[in-house]
Amino acid sequence: MPERRLWFTPYDWSRSYALPESVACNIPHRGSLDGYGAWNVARGVLVELCRALPATPVSLLYDEPVQRRNRMRVAIRITAHARRCDGQDVRVIYRSERTDAEPWTEFWSIAVNGLIPASGHDGVRPSPPWIAHIAAQTLHAELGR
Repeated sequence: MPERRLWFTPYDWSRSYALPESVACNIPHRGSLDGYGAWNVARGVLVELCRALPATPVSLLYDEPVQRRNRMRVAIRITAHARRCDGQDVRVIYRSERTDAEPWTEFWSIAVNGLIPASGHDGVRPSPPWIAHIAAQTLHAELGR
C-alpha cells in the first residue's frame, strides 16, 4: 500500500479546485459552500492531472452510474480529459463504488488511457493528487512518455 501521506488528508478536504471556463464539463466550474463534495474531487482530479503531466484541461464528466432501486449501491465515475504539450490526449477514469453485495463491498479503480494501473477493495480511496501521480507514472512507464 502506498504511503499514507499520499492518500486523503484534512488539507485535501479544504481545497477548492476551480476549472477554466474553457473546460467542457457537466458540473459547476467552481465549488460553493453548499456544493457537492464529490464534484470537488472530480475537479481536483482534472486540476491535479494537469499539474502532474503538465497538460491543458479539456473536459470533465461526472457521472453516477445507474443505481439499484433499493439504493444498495452507490457509485461515482469521473472522466478527466487533458491534452499534453506534445498533443497527446490523456483520459483518466476514476471509479468508486460501495455496495452491500459481494464480492466486494467497497471498490475503486483508476484507468489511464484504457490501462488500469491501480484499484482497491477497501474504503481507503486515493486523493486527487495521488490519482494524478498514478496517471503520470503510468504514462511514463507504460507508454514511454
